[in-house]
Formats: sequence, structure tokens, C-alpha cells
Amino acid sequence: MNKKVGLQPGSLIYTGSIDKNTEIPITQYSYNNKSFNKTHFLYKDNFSANLKENFKTWIDIDGIHNIDLIKKIGEKFKIDSLILEDLLNNSQRPKLEVRENFIFITLKMITHNKALNKYEYEQVSFILFKNLLLSFQEKPNNIFDNIKLRIENNIGVLSSKDEDYLLYALIDRIVDNYFLIIEDLEEKIQNLEIQISTNPTKEAFEDILIQKKELLKVKKSIFPLRELVSKFSDVKVRDFIQNDISIYLIDLQDHIIIINESIDFLFNRENDLIQLYHSTLSNNMNEVMKVLAMISTIFIPLSFLAGVYGMNFQFMPELTWKYGYFIILIIMFIIFAGSILFFKKKKWW
Repeated sequence: MNKKVGLQPGSLIYTGSIDKNTEIPITQYSYNNKSFNKTHFLYKDNFSANLKENFKTWIDIDGIHNIDLIKKIGEKFKIDSLILEDLLNNSQRPKLEVRENFIFITLKMITHNKALNKYEYEQVSFILFKNLLLSFQEKPNNIFDNIKLRIENNIGVLSSKDEDYLLYALIDRIVDNYFLIIEDLEEKIQNLEIQISTNPTKEAFEDILIQKKELLKVKKSIFPLRELVSKFSDVKVRDFIQNDISIYLIDLQDHIIIINESIDFLFNRENDLIQLYHSTLSNNMNEVMKVLAMISTIFIPLSFLAGVYGMNFQFMPELTWKYGYFIILIIMFIIFAGSILFFKKKKWW
């Protein structure tokens, strides 16, 4: 049951399943093209962000399950309760919202847990101010480690760009991971296609339905991103996004379009797999029926002969022949062999 049913708008309720007593690591990155500083906090440390002049600041918060912490962050940075409500709702649809002093973005991160062989969905949210970026993850994740490494070692243009470029880089990293998910889904569909073509078992059909359900979940998580990224061109959003990263945002939008088209293509392939399963099953059944029909055709004349000479009439001259039994067996064999050769010639067997 939805925990928010019946509550007034702006009620802060965490809708996930992480224990509220789990510690929330918080890391502040302060950097420019000359120096770098990293500070670690825990919620119990009563952290307070220290924004340095001439430094870009990124505060990475690995947890949204502590409502007291989220309230404190909202009070410190003047974030309204409706945004905080969306931030705590881990089933929130991906979207972008604009406020007077910040923009809020939330989207889904999808990772493949190879140990459990399943996809894990995590909500990631960003709040971009003109001199600060806040990022919120449901739990610690190493997907941004490469970006953190580039900041720490002053690799590339991250250190010389503002927080809006960092926001782009983080979103782009999430989108890049979607390509890995698409590749994995495509490989699974190909394996299912081979399996169904050779051995259309009930288990294979169940795998198709499970795969289709997973694909729908992926589509639900990714499809709204096209609308989200298109809002970067909005005039109000442009107050927080500089013109020099426009080309990167266009590239990001192209990636999202490609991903959505790939998902649609895979979804069509899933439907084709279902049709292939039923078609293969039907063909196999037809093959069985064809064999049974040929066997019946072979034995119909044999059964006729056996029936004629099994009627036990008193006057049947053939019954008194010394070689009558052997002659009937030879005739039956000729009929049997002739039928097989006929079917072979017609390529029915």
C-alpha cells in the first residue's frame, strides 16, 4: 500500500525499504582547476556545508531514508517541501522542476546485479544552485567513481567547468549505463530466440514473459527522460545552465532518443518471440500430426487385408493355400515399402 495515501501535499515520507537507522555517508567536493578538497560527513556529525569562494562545490549524499536529515538540508538551502517530498519518493517519475533559486532533477539509475542476475533500480536526484550541486542517492554506489576520480586528479575539463557541467556529467554517466542494460537485454533476447527456435519449452515461454515484464519496467524508468532533457532548453532552466554546455546537452538528448528507440525495438522483438514460440510449437505439432497421418496411411491397407482375412467365412479359397499366409505377408510388406518410398519421393518423410 502507498505510504502517502491520504496525506497532504508536501508530507515528508520515505517510500523505500532502507532502515532509517542506516548511516548516510555525505561527501563534499570543493574544487577548481588548481586545487581540490574532499570532506566526509556522517549525519550524526551534524554536518554544515562550507561553501568556499572561487571553488565549485558538490555535496554527494548517499541516502534519503533519514527524514530529519532531508528536513535539515531543506531548511539550510531553502528547498520547499514539495521538492523534498519528491526527493523521498523512490517511485517518483523522472522529471525536472524549476524554482527561483535552483532546479530539481530526479531520474532512475539502473544497474545489473550479476551475482543475483537481476536489475536494480535506484532513484537519483540532483538540486542545482548557481554555485552548488547537491546529489542524492538511495544507497552508496560506485557508478560515479570515475567522475570523482577525474575531479580529484584534475583530469579533463571537469575542474575548469562549473557545477552545471558536473550535473551533465553525472546524468550522462547514468545514461551511459542504460546502454549496458540495453546490451544485456538484447543478449538475453537473442538467447531466448535461439532456445525457442530449437526447443520451445514452457519454461522458455515463461522466460519470455519475465523478460517482457522487465523490459516494460526499464521503459517506464527511461522513457520520461526525453521530456526531462528537452526542458534544458527552457528559458528559466537556462538561468542555471550556461551556453557552453549546450552541445553536450544535445548529445545527451541524442543518446536518450537512441536508447528509447532501442527499447521500442527490443519490445517488438519480445512480441515477435511470443509469436515465434506459438508458431514453432504449432509447426512441431504439425510435424507430429504429419507423422501420425503417414503411419495411419501405411496401416490402412494393411488393416484392410488383415480385416478381410480375419472375417472367418467358411468358403475363402486363399485360406486353404499352402503359401497363402506367406503371400499375404509379402503383399503387406510390398504395400508398406511402397508407401515409404512414395513418401520419400514426395519428401513428406
